[in-house]
Amino acid sequence: MSRKTDEYFKDVPMKSYDLIKEGLIVFGAVSVLIIILAIIFSSPDYPTVKAQQIATYEPLSYLQTFTDILTGKSEISHYGPPYDNDVKNSQSLFGITPAEILGTTVPINAVNDFIIEPLTRLAVIDKNVQIALEQFKNASPQQRQMWIDNYSKALDNATVMNGKVQMADGDYGPLPVMMNGLLLLGKSGLLEGALQKNESPYDFYNLDYTKPLLLFQGKVYHSVAKSLDMLGEDWGISNETGNYPGAWWLWPYTFFYQIPPMSTSPNGDLEVGLIMIGLFLVLLFLPVIPVLNKIPKWVKVYRIIWRDWYKK
Repeated sequence: MSRKTDEYFKDVPMKSYDLIKEGLIVFGAVSVLIIILAIIFSSPDYPTVKAQQIATYEPLSYLQTFTDILTGKSEISHYGPPYDNDVKNSQSLFGITPAEILGTTVPINAVNDFIIEPLTRLAVIDKNVQIALEQFKNASPQQRQMWIDNYSKALDNATVMNGKVQMADGDYGPLPVMMNGLLLLGKSGLLEGALQKNESPYDFYNLDYTKPLLLFQGKVYHSVAKSLDMLGEDWGISNETGNYPGAWWLWPYTFFYQIPPMSTSPNGDLEVGLIMIGLFLVLLFLPVIPVLNKIPKWVKVYRIIWRDWYKK
């Protein structure tokens, strides 16, 4: 230590302390405790909901997801920033819209990215899909819209028999072949890979799962979350599956979602986020905020923490 430091600590009683040893002991004890608890209680995590499961067990919901994209009814079709320029539903506060300021940083064209691109990859090995894609692309907007409307109405009354979707006959153009292709991609477990686009032939590992997660983020994931009592109105982010506690350290966020005006405001997410940022800044600058920085001296909790010192 420096001479100044030695003088500062001159009359302060000190004793040796092995920080590394103490840390290793704590790490070992916590590791053993985690292993024991994991053996007893197992993991409460719900298995990942993948396209393969949805396509196999809920083929109608699977096809409805893609049909909603074609009709423009999907949430991702008008999500807004950072995926597209539609800002009419963006949250704002005092006339300021952060999403509009930041803009479209991850551009997504729902029809092209979730339907055309995956089918283009499948078309390499399936000539029928290739022909259907060409027919769809070359058709006039009016013709495509007629096919989409007819298919969407028929899908509402479709049934599943022996794992196959049964629909009434109608003028659907190339859509049945395209949708069956997407269904096969899902059942084979290859849809997520088809949605991820590698920018380079040497890009072996793609850790960007934005598109696979966005695809079913509407009705499908909502349905799964509802069955697990993990929706926002059920304290979703702090509630794990079953009776296990979830991310309890996020309870302040969920708490503010339950009280007005955040509970009813269309700008609730932005309001809660700004409140939490404000609270964080207060804690961060607490030592220099007048009055608040005097609270420790008034409460004197430090005398309990350092009671051995104050006994002397």
